[in-house]
Formats: sequence, C-alpha cells, structure tokens
Amino acid sequence: MIVQPVASTVPARSRRFRTATVAALVLALGPALAGCATDPSPTAPPPAGASDQAGPTTGGPAAGGEEVDDCSLLTEAEITDVIGRAGTGVAGADGCVWENRETGHSVTLFVGRPGTAPQGVLPTPDPVLGEPEPGPDGIRFVIDEAEFADGDRICRLRVVTSVVDDRDRDTMVRLAGLVRDRL
Repeated sequence: MIVQPVASTVPARSRRFRTATVAALVLALGPALAGCATDPSPTAPPPAGASDQAGPTTGGPAAGGEEVDDCSLLTEAEITDVIGRAGTGVAGADGCVWENRETGHSVTLFVGRPGTAPQGVLPTPDPVLGEPEPGPDGIRFVIDEAEFADGDRICRLRVVTSVVDDRDRDTMVRLAGLVRDRL
C-alpha cells in the first residue's frame, strides 16, 4: 500500500514535534523489533544503533584507556542551572538522564564507544530521522538532539525545557562544549 502525503493544516512546529516523537519511538523499538527477524544469520548487518555501533560508556574505556562515566561529565550545578532541581543522573542504555520530575524538563547525554565517529567524522544520519540541521562547532541537530564528535566518539545531547521551539539549542551547544572539554 502506498501512502500519499496529504497537505496539512497543522503548524510546522507541531508536525516537527510529532515527527520527532515517531522517530524517537522507531529508535526505541528498533532494537527490540530487530530480535523478531526471521534470519538469525550472524552476517546480517546490525540494526542502526546496535551495541557494536554505539552504546553507553559508563564504565567503558575512553580514548586514553581511562573509564568514561556519562553521568560525571556534567555537574549537578550545571544540570540544575538548566532544568532546576534534578538530583543525580541515572545511567541507562541511552546514556545518562537527569530529570526534574516536577517540570518534566530533562537533559540526556550519550557518549558512544570509540570508533563511532572515526577521525572525528559523524556517521551518516538515518534518513528516517529527517535531514540534520547544521549547528556551530561541528554540531548537527537531528530531531531536537545535538550530535557531535569528540575524538572518534559520537556524542548525543538532548535538553528538553521547551517542545514548541528551538530555544534549547543554545543550551545544548554550551553543554556540548563542556562535555568536549572533559572527555
């Protein structure tokens, strides 16, 4: 079945938010659905975002062999300045997440494994996620997330204090600079 696009009367910002939400669901469900594939062949390419492509580096080796803890790359004061009271970051499969449960505001930081951005070059973005928008200092914005390279690692940073405009981008750029200084 071929679905034809329909002209929308929904404002562009709202469409972008819905697109971002759908893409986030695709990213979240992709690895789980990949396990449903009928061809368990070890030669089949891994799904986008599979563990050999990237993954949380909490406890993993960094560029110089030292350990990287995503949650230690931003201070509690820096996070509180952005989202208010947040407490300690929680490490998980998507990196480290700080959340202000009262406001729903959050910061998420993911640092990929070595080799996920060879020679500091970000990998080609998945076209399902839309066309990335270039930002300063080698940062690109993909679905309201800042992607940047540090050495040979891809890093992703998301700040959510507003879902109706791009005002979180300046904060993501500032925090990305702090992360780069500390990796």
